[in-house]
Amino acid sequence: MSTCVQCGEPLSAAARGRRPRYCSRACQARAYRTRTAERAASPPTPAPAPAPSPARDISGTLARSTRVAEAGAEPREPRDGLSTGRIVRTAIRIADTEGLDALSMRRVAAELDAGTMSLYRYVPGKDTLIELMVEAVFAESAPPDPVPGGWRAGLELAARREWAMYSRHPWVLRVIATPQPPLGPNVLADVERSMRAVDGLGLDPMTMHWVAIMVSAQVQGSALLLVNEVEAERRTGVTTRQWRALKAPMLQEILESGRFPMLSRLHEERGDAIDLDEWFEFGLRRLLDGLTVLIESRRTGPPHDEPPHNRPIHDELVHDGPVHDEPSHDVAPAGTESRGDPEPADMEPGTSDDVTPRDSEAPPQARSLA
Repeated sequence: MSTCVQCGEPLSAAARGRRPRYCSRACQARAYRTRTAERAASPPTPAPAPAPSPARDISGTLARSTRVAEAGAEPREPRDGLSTGRIVRTAIRIADTEGLDALSMRRVAAELDAGTMSLYRYVPGKDTLIELMVEAVFAESAPPDPVPGGWRAGLELAARREWAMYSRHPWVLRVIATPQPPLGPNVLADVERSMRAVDGLGLDPMTMHWVAIMVSAQVQGSALLLVNEVEAERRTGVTTRQWRALKAPMLQEILESGRFPMLSRLHEERGDAIDLDEWFEFGLRRLLDGLTVLIESRRTGPPHDEPPHNRPIHDELVHDGPVHDEPSHDVAPAGTESRGDPEPADMEPGTSDDVTPRDSEAPPQARSLA
């Protein structure tokens, strides 16, 4: 027979339910007060520190994603069916079809039919997710290394590859064209390839880096129209072709006024259609033509002065002439004759055309940029 755990009195068996432990509510209350007093007298046990989450190391997440992309294989899928690669691919698909503003951890979880918090075991948050998305996009169709055909072929391939990337994934331009872009291995590899294309041509490392950034900036500036076209169509539901058809009567009326003969001639020869790919190729060729002049001058020309990025600002101001549109007066050093134009014979000293003593005594100064 069971007994009360507080006073030891025998307990009668219950007709149903769990077996009683106390003979009365008084014994149950005394037992509760005893346990409370014992807990208050004993020192509190510190709670164990939570184990660090493996997904909190952003650089590690990027490195693992890069290794997976280079190996071309996905690691063993966990029991919940989620993985970093699957989350990233789903996020890219959402951004491609709905834009970057539609992307969120909740939206990705809904697409994967998973809980939102379950995604954080693989990706710390949206910012890291976007970095992983950019890394995955830059890993697509990696070019050969080195590129055959010389420096120009290498830069052309890099530019056209970036143009194609913005055509497939317009949202990438918004992430990359900032002073603080993602700096994952695949992004840096693109800059490295462009710098390597002009290596050994007499350019210093800073100039090679500027060349790589300049080519990419040319692509990004051209892609801005491409991306804005996609965003406008998504926002308004009106395609560019439909918009031009709506604006054609007004444009025709303006051109027939005769005020814009150059635009009228263009419209007669080509219409109002703009081929973005053709325009991009034209700009790229002209940019590389200019680089050809620079590279040939470094190969065959005489030694150049100090590069502009190493020359002090005040040298730029002194050598390039006055900043403001004020008349400059040549002032002769003390004890020498003026190098200016000789004074006309019919003018006498002291007339109003002479330089004032204040102007003649002021030494030439480099103007401040402040």
